[in-house]
Amino acid sequence: MEGIALLRRAAEELREGRKVVECVVLASRGSAARHAGARMLTLQDGTLLGTVGGGTPELRCQQMCREALADGRPRRTTMERGVVDIACGGAQDLGIRAMSQADLVALDAALAAADAGEPGCLAVDWSAPEPVASFVPAGAGQDTVAGQDTGAGEPPSGPRMEGDVYVEPVVAAERVVIFGGGHVGRACVPALAAIDFEVTVFDDRPDVALPENFPDAAHVILGSFKDIAAGITLGARDYVIVMTHGHVADEDVVAQAIGAHPRYLGCMGSRHKRRVLERVVAERGASPAEIAAVDLPIGLSLGAVTPAEIAVSIAAKLIEVRHAHDGDASHACPSH
Repeated sequence: MEGIALLRRAAEELREGRKVVECVVLASRGSAARHAGARMLTLQDGTLLGTVGGGTPELRCQQMCREALADGRPRRTTMERGVVDIACGGAQDLGIRAMSQADLVALDAALAAADAGEPGCLAVDWSAPEPVASFVPAGAGQDTVAGQDTGAGEPPSGPRMEGDVYVEPVVAAERVVIFGGGHVGRACVPALAAIDFEVTVFDDRPDVALPENFPDAAHVILGSFKDIAAGITLGARDYVIVMTHGHVADEDVVAQAIGAHPRYLGCMGSRHKRRVLERVVAERGASPAEIAAVDLPIGLSLGAVTPAEIAVSIAAKLIEVRHAHDGDASHACPSH
C-alpha cells in the first residue's frame, strides 16, 4: 500500500475513532532507500502499513511509532550512516506524529479534491508543538500555510520541505483500464493493483464482466467494444491495456482510445498484428505519431509466455512509464 491509498486508510481509521501514527520521509540525501513522501502508518492495533525503506532504520522507526502511539508526542529524526546500520549510505529526515481529528478534516478535503480531479497539497508545520495537516487547494494563490506565503513561483517536483513545513501533493491513484477480461486480463488485475494502480476492467461478455471475477478491480464495466465512450471516458492520465477476445475488437478499441492520448496505450499481439493494426487505425484517422505511441507487442520484452508472466511484463512496463512521468501532477502544489 502506497500513496493516496495510505491516506485513505488513515482517514478511515480516524473516522472510526482509532489512533493512527504516521512516519513520513520529509527529505533524503544520497542513495537513501526511500525518498520524500514515503510513508508508513502504525494503526491502533499495531498493524503496520507502507514502508519508509526497510532494514534497521525502519525497525528504529517502528519502535518510535509505537512510542508515539502510546504518548502522542511528535518526533523528528535523521537516519544516516554512523547513526544506524545503513548499507546504502544515504540519509533520511523523518517525521513521526500521532494523527488527530483535525487531520481527518484535511484528509477528507484532500481526498475529495483528488477524486474530483482537482489535486492540491497537504501541509504540516513540523515546528508546531503538535503538527497537524492542513489542505491547500491547487491554485491557492497567496494562501498561507502555517504562516508562510505559499503562492508564488514554480514548485519543485514532488513532496518537499518548505522551511519547517512539509508539503505533499495529493493526487488520485493512476488508473489502468483493461479492455478484455480473459486469462491475461485476470492475471493483470492483481499484479497492477499490488503496485497501486486503480484498475478498471471493461468487457462485452456478461458472464465475464462481473465484479466477483476481478476482486482487486475498482470497477468492472459491461459495454460494447465498438462504443467504449458509452461506458467509460478515457483521459490523458490513464493507462490503457487492450487484450480483448478478438483482433477486430482490439482494433476497434485502439482506434477509439488513441484519440484520448492516454499516458500509455498498449495492445497484446505480435509484430504482424502491429502492421495490420497500424493500417486499420490509420484508415480511421490516427496520425503517425499516435500510431507510433501504441505499445505493441505489449509490455517489456522478458520472453513472457504464461498469463502470469505476461502480467509481470506489463506491470514492469507501466512502472517504467509511471516513473518517466513522476512529478507531472505535483505542480498543483504551491511554493513559497
